[in-house]
Amino acid sequence: MRFPYSKVPSRAGSLCWTRRLMRVGVLCRSVCRLAGVLLLIVLTSTRPAPVAAQNPQSGITSPAPGSSISGNVPIFGTAVIEPFQKYELHYKLEPSGDDAYIFFASDTVPVVDGQLGVWAADSLAPGIYSLRLRVVKTDGNYAEYYSPNLSVNQGPQPTPTPDVTQEPTPTPIPTATFTPAPQPTPVVGQVEQPVALEPEPTPTQAVAIAEAVQPAAGQPETVSGLETSSSVAEVQEPSVQSSSVTRELGEAVSFSNLRNDFMNGVRVSAAIMLSVTALYAGKKLFSWVWTQFS
Repeated sequence: MRFPYSKVPSRAGSLCWTRRLMRVGVLCRSVCRLAGVLLLIVLTSTRPAPVAAQNPQSGITSPAPGSSISGNVPIFGTAVIEPFQKYELHYKLEPSGDDAYIFFASDTVPVVDGQLGVWAADSLAPGIYSLRLRVVKTDGNYAEYYSPNLSVNQGPQPTPTPDVTQEPTPTPIPTATFTPAPQPTPVVGQVEQPVALEPEPTPTQAVAIAEAVQPAAGQPETVSGLETSSSVAEVQEPSVQSSSVTRELGEAVSFSNLRNDFMNGVRVSAAIMLSVTALYAGKKLFSWVWTQFS
């Protein structure tokens, strides 16, 4: 059965398609090469060209316009031009025309940021002067540069001081200070206390005291001394016992002891809780292991 619009490819047809594909590949390679060359040309043309070194600008840098000078003044600046022939320095007293400039220095060597000459201004009359630098080309043309308003032999210009009106400082009025009058020092008198007269013992009391002091017949005197010391010890023993009990009670209820006991209780409780928790965790772990591997 033959399907409509169906074509069986032949050997000649396959060769034709192969040639066409080869031509397309060659065309694509040519286009890529052409695009690469165009991109290289564009990048080369857009690269910034190296900036040429600028020529220094001629002029007078010192003294600057408006300076105050005196004596022999060195003139600094730059004098260059293309093609260079020479440079000249002139000065004049202001106000006057351009024909009043007076020559005082010249050279045929270009100068860049250096000394152009020396101006002997000490012999000039005080006033306002101007300097002129003329740089001449080989064809006779020239360029001129100026430094005007130079104060010569007039000293430094006074700086205007603003007139500030000072307000008078008020004089403080003395204020009366109350000084308390000295108080009289009280004199404390000594009061003599009456001397209490001891009552004289009656004969009956003297006999009783003597009997109590004297030892009984047939007993040595040391017995009374021992009895006296034992009675004193018996009297002092309750007071010593009471003081020791008070000290022990104070040590028992002191804050440091209570704090130490509390911390010991906390530690013991924490140890018990940790032990119980570890026991419970171990039991759970053992149960889980037994469940997994049984």
